[in-house]
Amino acid sequence: MNFNGEAFISGRFRGANHWEIHCNVLKAEACVPKVLSLGYIPFCPHKETENMQGVYPDQLFLDMCLAKIRMMNPERDILFMVENWRDSEGAREEYNLARELGITIMGEGDYEK
Repeated sequence: MNFNGEAFISGRFRGANHWEIHCNVLKAEACVPKVLSLGYIPFCPHKETENMQGVYPDQLFLDMCLAKIRMMNPERDILFMVENWRDSEGAREEYNLARELGITIMGEGDYEK
């Protein structure tokens, strides 16, 4: 299969407890087949950090995600929004950065391309 580029999956991660975080990770993970069907290689940061709560400050994870978005190629990579993204301060920052950098935005729910 030929891929168009990479898709960064952006959506709510944090929750009041481990169960809420787990549910948010599952929502993001459920986007992987959608991303693949669009011809992109999925990157799901939720899976990278789901068991790291309390190990490092939350801000470090957001900083890493924003750095990853800055490394994306606007000509081929996309930001893929999970339907719950507006409930997340971090996802809103990722969305705003992607728009500023001219990265294509796709996904679920309400967003301005």
